[in-house]
Amino acid sequence: MTTLKDLSRHLGLSVTQVSRAINDHDDVSASTKERVREAAKELGYSVNLTARSLVTGRTGMVCLIRDGHLNLPEHTSGFEVISGLSMEFSQRGYQFNLQMTPEGTDPVKVYKKAVASGSFDGFILTDATVNDERVALLEELGVPFVVHGRVGEDPKHAYFDIDNYGVALHQVRHLTTLGHKRIGLLNGRDGYVYSESRIDGYKDGLAEAGIAFDDRLIRSGPMIEDQALISTIAMFQDIDPAPTALICSNILLAKGAYHALSALNLSIPQDVSVIAHDDVLSSIRASAFYPALTVTKSPFEDGYSVIADILCSRIDPSQKDVESVEVPFKFIERASTDKPA
Repeated sequence: MTTLKDLSRHLGLSVTQVSRAINDHDDVSASTKERVREAAKELGYSVNLTARSLVTGRTGMVCLIRDGHLNLPEHTSGFEVISGLSMEFSQRGYQFNLQMTPEGTDPVKVYKKAVASGSFDGFILTDATVNDERVALLEELGVPFVVHGRVGEDPKHAYFDIDNYGVALHQVRHLTTLGHKRIGLLNGRDGYVYSESRIDGYKDGLAEAGIAFDDRLIRSGPMIEDQALISTIAMFQDIDPAPTALICSNILLAKGAYHALSALNLSIPQDVSVIAHDDVLSSIRASAFYPALTVTKSPFEDGYSVIADILCSRIDPSQKDVESVEVPFKFIERASTDKPA
């Protein structure tokens, strides 16, 4: 097994220099770090987490805890997030640990136990909810963590997020500019921060255009095709006048909406315009819809490296602090939206 001494001899550097390069210390030049990393890869060197723990007091492990199972259609994005984060932390010398808890388990108890175990240097939180108890607990305990999302208007915690409010506001503006006044929203589950932000942007977009809010035009639930199919058919059968446009919070919902509108003998965009938010899942492409789907676009994968960098900088005080960030979205207009008939 290759050791630090082996790397040191191979590179003609001291063991201290090699160690500090591997641990990304600021006093080591970028060129030296790159030399060391390439040599480590070539010689098959891997960090001895036990030895590092004795020196630094850190375990080299980070943890993501999820509630429930990953065997439902709505968890498609969850698999991609877990895979992407695991690879990014691995590249930074950390072991990524995934813990699944039974659905409905008290998150406070779970995180207290995980922190008390001393097994983890930090935590990644996903599926942030309004007034998230996990955030309050980890802040109180002083444990490094990063949230995929934000909790509160002016969060003090570390986070990576997209402008969910802006996404919905832009989608409504696009549709109202085309002349739509009856706009439905197929949204995610109530209580999640991103879902509530989308509703706020939707409402403000309507108000900006002088359109009265009608809560019958919002349907919330799992962001899966079947949910959209049922919700869309119910919306068009139960509401008069029916919507002339639909906003879908992801493209799985858009796929279900397309099937529902076809079953109702309604054409896109002649009868109903459809717009969605695209997280760029590997299993489904908005451009392959027929007609091609108009979207706001913010790839999940853009966040993985940022989330890893943010948490690693919170764990290791010697690293340069990486700021929390809200990334912009792109807007791509395709054939699924047009003026109302």
